[in-house]
Amino acid sequence: MCGIFCTVSLNSKINFWKMYNSLNLTMKNRGPDAHNEILLNHDSGFIFFAGFVLWQQGEKLQKQPVAKNDFIILFNGDLYNINKSLSMSDTTWLANRISECHTHEDLVSLVKVLEGPFCLIIYNKVNQMLYFARDTLGRNSLIIERHQSGLNLLSTSRHYSKEQLSSIELPPLGLYQIRVNDLSSCVLYPWQPINEYTGQLIRILDLTLNWQTKVKKIISPSWLLSHETQLCYDFYKYDYSDNFKTLYDNLISQPQIKLALDNLDILLCASVNARIKSKPPFCCVCLKSKPTECRHAKICILFSGGIDCTILAFLSHKLLPIEEPIELINVAFERISGPSTFEQAWSVPDRKTSLKSINELKRICPGRCWTLLEVNVTRSELTNILSTHIKHLIYPLQKILDESLGCAFWFASHSSSSTSRVAIIGSGADELFGGYTRHRNSYTRCHGNEAVRQNAVKTELEFDWQRIPARNLARDDRVIADNGKTARAPFLEENFVAFVRSLEPYQKCCFAFPEGIGDKLLLRLYGYRLGLTDVAFLKKKAIQFGSRIANKKQNASQNSDILIF
Repeated sequence: MCGIFCTVSLNSKINFWKMYNSLNLTMKNRGPDAHNEILLNHDSGFIFFAGFVLWQQGEKLQKQPVAKNDFIILFNGDLYNINKSLSMSDTTWLANRISECHTHEDLVSLVKVLEGPFCLIIYNKVNQMLYFARDTLGRNSLIIERHQSGLNLLSTSRHYSKEQLSSIELPPLGLYQIRVNDLSSCVLYPWQPINEYTGQLIRILDLTLNWQTKVKKIISPSWLLSHETQLCYDFYKYDYSDNFKTLYDNLISQPQIKLALDNLDILLCASVNARIKSKPPFCCVCLKSKPTECRHAKICILFSGGIDCTILAFLSHKLLPIEEPIELINVAFERISGPSTFEQAWSVPDRKTSLKSINELKRICPGRCWTLLEVNVTRSELTNILSTHIKHLIYPLQKILDESLGCAFWFASHSSSSTSRVAIIGSGADELFGGYTRHRNSYTRCHGNEAVRQNAVKTELEFDWQRIPARNLARDDRVIADNGKTARAPFLEENFVAFVRSLEPYQKCCFAFPEGIGDKLLLRLYGYRLGLTDVAFLKKKAIQFGSRIANKKQNASQNSDILIF
């Protein structure tokens, strides 16, 4: 995961170096392996580019920014489903393709086919046009800021109390285009038609940046086009049995459900395989000395013990060489009212489920070295690092939920015992398969007929899906990347997402069944079929409660006192 930075200034005399220098350490945490800068003048000022690289792909490291023909390119992310040699980095491949673009239409056509988590900044020196984008699912962070003399685009930022600065996470709505000598307007080529929610995001963006966004032709990547399921089954037509395993055995034997699970398996295995194979042959320790062989773990799973992350751990086991260890990182926060023993202090719900789940993995995956890394965070350590460092990574977000989740992911990925540079995370599973309590509530609290209740679930799932980039993904990218790890989310792969979202709610979850049985039912059935016959029935708390970082008496949607500057 790289750190990218671009400043457009309409005043060539402005001294922005103090701001940039204060970001250097954070950017180097994201990209410790290489650093480069380019400064160019334009008609009304200057434009500055800086790149900080975490080497994950290709036989050799590619510095950024890349200057190629008429273009300057900054790229942060991973590209999948493209035809390129494994010896070439994504940045090199993309720079070569961009340099061949002769028209605006060529550039749009190229961006349209890119798949994977990425943020992209492209500058055309000839017409002084700047393009920038987050991928269609908004998996990586790109913050956009307006200051007195211009504009910043950057992976991660921080608040400056003496600066007139307006910051916002760039909504991942499509490809943006501006003229660097006129920051009063912006052109957006959206990934898909603008709806009520995305229209509101544009209005907030315009208000924050004091410009006007003009929406132009829709780009429409092919994977985003509507897909209708050909599968005909309904979980609600099956009777609940007190014997969970009998129920699951019955469900997975149904031909149409079996076909859905087969499709799920093909797509998820391909997604996991791409995300664990694309990495250097050395861990973060051996990368410096580059021995002839590295036997340390190179990937980790951020591991709460739930069905989502345990499936990812199992599939990683299937696809990695048996001699390569896999790290499972579990985080726990000290009980606020101190218990009497050390064991009680860290016996949080997620620690308990992780121990149950790793035992099942050891049972069904003989020969694999599973390394469970237990990260224990004291309240004093949490308070100190949150107030001095993590709050800047969470910026510009300010909610209590952002504080809780941001800290949980930062401390997990910060584990001093970890040697991995790739963190596999389960993001997206709850939004896709119906894993939140509010999804169940939308069904149980609806007083209409079955069709009305299913529509209520569908509306709630869609709402969660639209807001996942702003609610989770960009923030999680910033806090995990700060520890020199690339976060990769196999559930958020384009083809996998297209298939799961083509299914009806009643084909993914069933809230007529109890909690831990009917929520994320299709995914639980998949895990059960893989052999995770105990984990499939584990009830799982949200990470902020499972790790015990959050206080249930707090309102997660309220502003955090620590994050308000």
